[in-house]
Amino acid sequence: MKPTHRQTSRRAMAGGTTLLVSMCLSAASAQEVLAPGLEFELGAGVLTAPTYEGSKDYKVSPFPLFNFGYLATRNGFTLGGGDGQGLSARPSFRYLGPREASDHSELTGLEDTDAALELGAGVAYTMGAANAFTDIRYGVTGHNGFVGEFGADYVMRPEANTTITVGPRVSWASGNYMEEYFSVSAAESGASGLDQFDADAGFKSIGLEASVRHDFNENWAVETGAGYNRLVGDAADSPITDVGSKDQFSGKIGIVRKFRFDF
Repeated sequence: MKPTHRQTSRRAMAGGTTLLVSMCLSAASAQEVLAPGLEFELGAGVLTAPTYEGSKDYKVSPFPLFNFGYLATRNGFTLGGGDGQGLSARPSFRYLGPREASDHSELTGLEDTDAALELGAGVAYTMGAANAFTDIRYGVTGHNGFVGEFGADYVMRPEANTTITVGPRVSWASGNYMEEYFSVSAAESGASGLDQFDADAGFKSIGLEASVRHDFNENWAVETGAGYNRLVGDAADSPITDVGSKDQFSGKIGIVRKFRFDF
Protein backbone atom coordinates (compact mmCIF):
# COMPACT_ATOMS: atom_id res chain seq x y z
CA MET A 1 0.00 0.00 0.00
CA LYS A 2 1.35 3.43 -0.95
CA PRO A 3 2.07 5.58 2.14
CA THR A 4 -0.08 8.68 2.62
CA HIS A 5 1.36 12.18 2.47
CA ARG A 6 1.09 12.45 6.26
CA GLN A 7 2.87 9.11 6.81
CA THR A 8 5.65 10.19 4.43
CA SER A 9 6.00 13.51 6.27
CA ARG A 10 6.17 11.76 9.66
CA ARG A 11 8.84 9.36 8.39
CA ALA A 12 10.84 12.28 6.98
CA MET A 13 10.56 14.15 10.28
CA ALA A 14 11.61 11.05 12.23
CA GLY A 15 14.64 10.71 9.98
CA GLY A 16 15.42 14.38 10.48
CA THR A 17 15.18 13.96 14.25
CA THR A 18 17.63 11.04 14.15
CA LEU A 19 20.02 13.10 12.04
CA LEU A 20 19.72 16.06 14.42
CA VAL A 21 20.51 13.88 17.44
CA SER A 22 23.56 12.50 15.64
CA MET A 23 24.73 16.02 14.79
CA CYS A 24 24.23 17.10 18.41
CA LEU A 25 26.43 14.24 19.62
CA SER A 26 29.05 15.05 16.99
CA ALA A 27 29.00 18.72 17.97
CA ALA A 28 29.33 17.81 21.64
CA SER A 29 32.34 15.57 21.04
CA ALA A 30 34.02 18.26 18.91
CA GLN A 31 34.00 20.95 21.61
CA GLU A 32 37.10 21.96 23.53
CA VAL A 33 37.67 20.50 26.99
CA LEU A 34 36.10 22.73 29.65
CA ALA A 35 36.11 22.57 33.42
CA PRO A 36 33.15 20.46 34.60
CA GLY A 37 30.13 22.66 35.13
CA LEU A 38 26.92 24.16 33.78
CA GLU A 39 26.49 27.70 32.48
CA PHE A 40 23.26 29.33 31.30
CA GLU A 41 21.32 32.59 31.32
CA LEU A 42 17.89 32.96 32.89
CA GLY A 43 15.59 35.94 32.80
CA ALA A 44 12.16 37.35 32.03
CA GLY A 45 10.60 39.84 29.68
CA VAL A 46 7.48 41.14 27.98
CA LEU A 47 6.21 39.78 24.66
CA THR A 48 3.75 41.28 22.18
CA ALA A 49 2.37 38.65 19.79
CA PRO A 50 -0.88 37.43 18.17
CA THR A 51 -3.39 36.07 20.70
CA TYR A 52 -3.18 32.72 18.87
CA GLU A 53 -1.43 31.50 15.72
CA GLY A 54 -3.33 33.01 12.79
CA SER A 55 -5.04 35.72 14.85
CA LYS A 56 -5.39 39.35 13.79
CA ASP A 57 -5.50 40.50 17.42
CA TYR A 58 -2.50 40.96 19.73
CA LYS A 59 -1.77 40.64 23.42
CA VAL A 60 1.05 41.60 25.77
CA SER A 61 2.23 38.89 28.15
CA PRO A 62 5.24 37.97 30.30
CA PHE A 63 7.59 35.27 29.03
CA PRO A 64 10.71 33.48 30.31
CA LEU A 65 14.16 33.86 28.77
CA PHE A 66 16.67 31.03 28.69
CA ASN A 67 20.03 30.96 26.89
CA PHE A 68 22.11 27.80 27.09
CA GLY A 69 25.85 28.32 27.64
CA TYR A 70 27.51 24.93 28.07
CA LEU A 71 27.44 21.66 29.97
CA ALA A 72 30.69 19.83 30.74
CA THR A 73 30.83 16.60 32.75
CA ARG A 74 33.77 14.96 34.49
CA ASN A 75 33.91 12.14 31.94
CA GLY A 76 34.77 14.64 29.16
CA PHE A 77 31.33 15.11 27.57
CA THR A 78 30.79 18.74 26.51
CA LEU A 79 27.74 20.43 25.05
CA GLY A 80 28.09 24.06 23.97
CA GLY A 81 30.88 26.38 25.01
CA GLY A 82 33.92 27.21 22.91
CA ASP A 83 34.44 30.37 20.86
CA GLY A 84 31.04 30.18 19.15
CA GLN A 85 32.51 29.22 15.78
CA GLY A 86 31.89 25.98 13.92
CA LEU A 87 29.26 23.39 14.83
CA SER A 88 27.41 23.65 18.14
CA ALA A 89 24.38 22.03 19.79
CA ARG A 90 21.81 23.28 22.27
CA PRO A 91 18.46 22.36 23.85
CA SER A 92 15.32 23.96 22.40
CA PHE A 93 11.91 24.59 23.95
CA ARG A 94 8.76 26.65 23.36
CA TYR A 95 5.57 27.29 25.30
CA LEU A 96 2.23 27.91 23.57
CA GLY A 97 -0.63 29.25 25.61
CA PRO A 98 -4.15 27.80 25.41
CA ARG A 99 -6.64 28.99 22.79
CA GLU A 100 -10.13 29.38 24.23
CA ALA A 101 -12.94 29.97 21.75
CA SER A 102 -14.93 31.93 24.33
CA ASP A 103 -12.23 34.63 24.26
CA HIS A 104 -12.52 35.16 20.49
CA SER A 105 -15.87 35.76 18.81
CA GLU A 106 -14.51 34.63 15.42
CA LEU A 107 -13.75 31.17 16.89
CA THR A 108 -17.17 30.52 18.44
CA GLY A 109 -18.04 26.87 17.90
CA LEU A 110 -14.45 25.61 17.73
CA GLU A 111 -12.89 23.32 20.33
CA ASP A 112 -10.40 24.88 22.75
CA THR A 113 -6.71 23.99 22.48
CA ASP A 114 -4.68 23.22 25.59
CA ALA A 115 -1.42 24.87 26.59
CA ALA A 116 1.50 23.13 24.90
CA LEU A 117 5.12 22.61 25.89
CA GLU A 118 7.55 21.70 23.10
CA LEU A 119 10.93 20.18 23.93
CA GLY A 120 13.76 19.32 21.56
CA ALA A 121 17.24 20.17 20.38
CA GLY A 122 19.00 22.30 17.84
CA VAL A 123 22.29 22.57 15.98
CA ALA A 124 23.99 25.63 14.54
CA TYR A 125 26.99 26.30 12.35
CA THR A 126 28.79 29.61 12.67
CA MET A 127 31.45 30.94 10.32
CA GLY A 128 32.60 34.46 11.02
CA ALA A 129 29.55 36.74 11.10
CA ALA A 130 27.20 34.16 9.50
CA ASN A 131 25.19 31.65 11.49
CA ALA A 132 22.80 28.94 10.22
CA PHE A 133 20.70 26.77 12.51
CA THR A 134 17.88 24.27 12.81
CA ASP A 135 15.72 23.28 15.79
CA ILE A 136 13.37 20.30 16.08
CA ARG A 137 10.87 20.05 18.94
CA TYR A 138 8.10 17.66 20.00
CA GLY A 139 4.93 18.67 21.81
CA VAL A 140 5.09 16.76 25.08
CA THR A 141 1.79 18.40 26.05
CA GLY A 142 -0.89 20.05 23.97
CA HIS A 143 -0.45 18.76 20.43
CA ASN A 144 1.85 15.67 20.28
CA GLY A 145 3.35 16.87 17.00
CA PHE A 146 6.77 17.84 15.64
CA VAL A 147 7.84 21.37 14.73
CA GLY A 148 10.97 22.26 12.80
CA GLU A 149 12.50 25.73 12.55
CA PHE A 150 15.27 26.70 10.15
CA GLY A 151 17.06 30.00 9.88
CA ALA A 152 20.19 32.03 9.35
CA ASP A 153 21.55 35.20 10.92
CA TYR A 154 24.05 37.87 10.05
CA VAL A 155 25.74 38.97 13.26
CA MET A 156 27.01 42.53 13.77
CA ARG A 157 28.93 43.90 16.75
CA PRO A 158 29.07 47.71 16.48
CA GLU A 159 30.47 47.82 20.04
CA ALA A 160 32.20 45.25 22.22
CA ASN A 161 29.13 44.82 24.44
CA THR A 162 26.40 45.14 21.75
CA THR A 163 25.30 42.40 19.34
CA ILE A 164 22.80 42.79 16.49
CA THR A 165 21.43 39.83 14.53
CA VAL A 166 19.06 39.71 11.56
CA GLY A 167 18.00 36.90 9.28
CA PRO A 168 15.27 34.79 7.62
CA ARG A 169 13.17 32.07 9.25
CA VAL A 170 11.23 29.07 7.92
CA SER A 171 9.03 26.73 9.99
CA TRP A 172 7.58 23.27 9.32
CA ALA A 173 4.98 21.33 11.29
CA SER A 174 3.78 17.72 11.35
CA GLY A 175 0.20 16.61 10.74
CA ASN A 176 -0.66 16.36 14.45
CA TYR A 177 0.37 19.98 15.04
CA MET A 178 -1.47 21.28 11.98
CA GLU A 179 -4.61 19.33 12.86
CA GLU A 180 -4.64 20.75 16.38
CA TYR A 181 -4.29 24.41 15.40
CA PHE A 182 -5.59 24.79 11.83
CA SER A 183 -8.11 22.02 11.09
CA VAL A 184 -11.89 22.47 11.35
CA SER A 185 -13.86 19.25 11.93
CA ALA A 186 -17.33 18.57 10.57
CA ALA A 187 -18.83 19.16 14.03
CA GLU A 188 -16.88 22.40 14.47
CA SER A 189 -17.94 23.54 11.00
CA GLY A 190 -21.59 23.06 11.89
CA ALA A 191 -21.22 24.92 15.19
CA SER A 192 -19.05 27.78 13.92
CA GLY A 193 -20.10 28.35 10.33
CA LEU A 194 -16.49 27.95 9.17
CA ASP A 195 -15.78 25.57 6.30
CA GLN A 196 -14.60 22.07 7.19
CA PHE A 197 -10.84 21.83 6.68
CA ASP A 198 -8.20 19.12 7.15
CA ALA A 199 -4.78 20.72 7.62
CA ASP A 200 -1.87 18.47 6.68
CA ALA A 201 1.86 18.48 7.42
CA GLY A 202 4.05 20.96 5.59
CA PHE A 203 5.79 24.31 5.72
CA LYS A 204 3.94 26.61 8.09
CA SER A 205 5.54 30.05 7.82
CA ILE A 206 8.35 32.12 6.38
CA GLY A 207 9.63 35.31 7.92
CA LEU A 208 12.36 37.55 9.26
CA GLU A 209 13.68 38.20 12.77
CA ALA A 210 16.03 40.78 14.25
CA SER A 211 17.43 41.19 17.75
CA VAL A 212 19.69 43.50 19.74
CA ARG A 213 21.57 42.47 22.89
CA HIS A 214 23.47 44.80 25.20
CA ASP A 215 25.67 43.37 27.94
CA PHE A 216 25.93 45.63 30.98
CA ASN A 217 28.65 43.43 32.49
CA GLU A 218 29.67 39.76 32.54
CA ASN A 219 26.47 38.74 34.38
CA TRP A 220 23.64 41.01 33.21
CA ALA A 221 22.26 41.82 29.74
CA VAL A 222 19.14 43.21 28.07
CA GLU A 223 17.70 41.61 24.93
CA THR A 224 15.18 43.08 22.48
CA GLY A 225 13.75 41.56 19.33
CA ALA A 226 11.14 41.89 16.60
CA GLY A 227 9.81 39.42 14.07
CA TYR A 228 7.48 39.00 11.12
CA ASN A 229 6.11 35.69 9.87
CA ARG A 230 3.80 35.02 6.93
CA LEU A 231 1.71 31.87 7.27
CA VAL A 232 1.94 29.61 4.20
CA GLY A 233 0.56 26.28 3.00
CA ASP A 234 -2.37 24.79 4.92
CA ALA A 235 -1.75 27.21 7.79
CA ALA A 236 -2.54 30.09 5.41
CA ASP A 237 -5.46 28.28 3.74
CA SER A 238 -7.20 27.37 7.01
CA PRO A 239 -10.59 28.98 7.69
CA ILE A 240 -9.21 29.83 11.14
CA THR A 241 -6.61 32.04 9.47
CA ASP A 242 -9.19 33.44 7.03
CA VAL A 243 -11.05 35.08 9.94
CA GLY A 244 -7.71 36.23 11.37
CA SER A 245 -4.54 37.14 9.49
CA LYS A 246 -1.71 35.45 7.59
CA ASP A 247 0.64 38.22 8.77
CA GLN A 248 2.06 37.59 12.24
CA PHE A 249 4.18 40.25 14.00
CA SER A 250 5.95 40.06 17.35
CA GLY A 251 8.13 42.16 19.62
CA LYS A 252 9.88 41.47 22.92
CA ILE A 253 12.23 42.90 25.52
CA GLY A 254 13.75 41.21 28.55
CA ILE A 255 16.63 41.03 31.02
CA VAL A 256 18.83 37.99 31.60
CA ARG A 257 21.38 36.99 34.23
CA LYS A 258 24.19 34.48 33.76
CA PHE A 259 24.51 31.55 36.17
CA ARG A 260 27.37 29.07 36.50
CA PHE A 261 27.59 25.93 38.61
CA ASP A 262 30.83 23.97 38.94
CA PHE A 263 30.69 20.19 39.31
